[in-house]
Amino acid sequence: MADIQEALNLQAQGKFDEAQKIYLEFLNENPKQPDVSNLVGLIYLQRQNYQEAQKFFEYAVEGFPCAEYFQNLGFAFYKQKIFEKAMQCFEKAITYEPNNVEFIRNFAALAKTAGQVDYAIKFYKKSLTLIPEDSVGLNNIGLLYEQKRDYKSAKEAYINSLKIKKNYEALHNLGVLYRMERNFQESVNCLKDALKLKPTAQQTLLALGMSYLSQKDCKNGYKYYMTKKPEINSLYKNHWHGGENKDKTLLVYYDSGFGDQIMFCRYLDIVKNKFKHVKFLTHIALYNLFKNNFKDIEILLNDDDNYDYSDNIMYLNCHLGLEFDNIPYSQGYLKSEKSDDERFNTNKKKIGLFWQGNYDGYKNRAIALKELSTLLDIENAQFYSFVKDDKLNQIKDYPQIIDIGKDVKDFADTASKLMALDLFITIDTAAANLAGALGVKTFLLLPYASEWRWFSDTKTTPWYDSVTIFKQKQHWDWAPVVEEIYEILKKSV
Repeated sequence: MADIQEALNLQAQGKFDEAQKIYLEFLNENPKQPDVSNLVGLIYLQRQNYQEAQKFFEYAVEGFPCAEYFQNLGFAFYKQKIFEKAMQCFEKAITYEPNNVEFIRNFAALAKTAGQVDYAIKFYKKSLTLIPEDSVGLNNIGLLYEQKRDYKSAKEAYINSLKIKKNYEALHNLGVLYRMERNFQESVNCLKDALKLKPTAQQTLLALGMSYLSQKDCKNGYKYYMTKKPEINSLYKNHWHGGENKDKTLLVYYDSGFGDQIMFCRYLDIVKNKFKHVKFLTHIALYNLFKNNFKDIEILLNDDDNYDYSDNIMYLNCHLGLEFDNIPYSQGYLKSEKSDDERFNTNKKKIGLFWQGNYDGYKNRAIALKELSTLLDIENAQFYSFVKDDKLNQIKDYPQIIDIGKDVKDFADTASKLMALDLFITIDTAAANLAGALGVKTFLLLPYASEWRWFSDTKTTPWYDSVTIFKQKQHWDWAPVVEEIYEILKKSV
C-alpha cells in the first residue's frame, strides 16, 4: 500500500521522483483519486511538463470540483498559453470561493498579463464588489479599458479611483488620457498633481512636458520634456543653453527617431552662426542626406570628444530662444536631386503611399492598406509604396501599386524618390517629415491623439508649408479621413 504521507514528506524535501513514484502507485490502485491526482499535477507543473499537469488536474476536478483544483488546472492551461480555457477554469474557481478577494485579484492580474482584457475587467469588477474602496483595482480597470479603446470608461475608472484616494497612478493615467482627448489644460493639472506625489517620476515629467508643448508652450514644455532619456544626455559634457561662442565647437547629438532629426535639423543652419564649428552626430541612415545638405557642418557617425559644448538636436530651438510661432524654413530646408528611376516614367499623376512605419512605435499612427485602397480607384494616377518593411505583406493584394520602398537604401535615396512625386500621402513617420522638409506636396494622416509636435492643428502645420493635415475626428476612425482625400483627388487628378 502506497504511503501518501511519506510521499508528501518527500515532495516537501524536493524529492519529486520518489514522491511521484509513490503517488502513481497509489493511483494505479485508486485511479483518478482527486487529491493525489492534484499532487501529481503539481509535480508536473513544477517540472514545466504542463500537458501532463493538465491531465492530472483534470482528474482532480472530475473527482472533486473545488477552487484549488480549478485554479491549478487553469495554471496548466495558462502555461500552455491556452488562455481561454485558463480563464474559464479561473471563473469556475471563483464560484467555489466567491469571497476570496486575493484569489480573484490574482486571476485578474494573470488575465491582464495574458492580454485577456475582458476577463481581467470581469475579475477586477468582481473584486470591487467585495472591496469597493479599492483604488488600485479601479486604476487597473482604467488601463484595461484603454486597451479596449473605451476611453470614456477608462476616464470614469480613473476618476472613481481618485475619489477613493488621491493616488499617483490614476493621476498620471488620467493626465495622459486627457491629452489624448486634446484637453491639454486638464492634462497639465492632473500631471502636476501626480508629481506632487512622485516629484521625480520621469514618465510623468515627460508627459507633462508633452502636454505643455501640445499647447505651443515652449518654455514650460521644454522644462519638463528635457527630462527625456537622461542617460543619453549625461554622456555629453558642457550642455549649451544659448549664447554665442564664436571660438568654440558645438557637438549636436540625438536621442530620438529619424523623423525628429529631420524635423529639427532645420535649426543647424541657425546655430552654426553661434559657433566657430558645429558637429552633428547622426545615424548612418541619415548620414548621406545630411552630408549633402549641410556643407558647413561636420556630420559624424561616431562619438567625438573634441568639442567644447554639446546639445540635443531636439533642444536647439529652445536654446536659440525660438518659439513655435516663428518656426524657420517652413517652405523647406532640404534639397535633393530628382530620382531617375524609370518606374517614375509615366504621364499619370505620381502618388506615393506610406501606411505603416516603425512597428514598435505608436500603433494608432498606422492605417491598414485596405483602408486606403479606395484611393486606388482614382483614374490617371500611379501609386507607389514607400513602406520599407511591409512586414504584414499588405501590398501583395494590390499589384497596381509599384513597390519603391523595398529598394530604398537610405534617406538620401528616399528623398530623391519623393522629389519625383506629384503627391505623397502618408501617416506620421520620418518620411512625412522628409517630404515636408523637401517641400514635396504632402497629405498627412494624423490620429485623433497625435504627437505633441502637430499641436491642435487640423489642416496646416507651421513646420511645413507643403503639408496638409487630415486628422481623425474620432479615435481610430480613418474612414472619413480617407473619404475626404478621395474626394479631393477625384476633383484634382
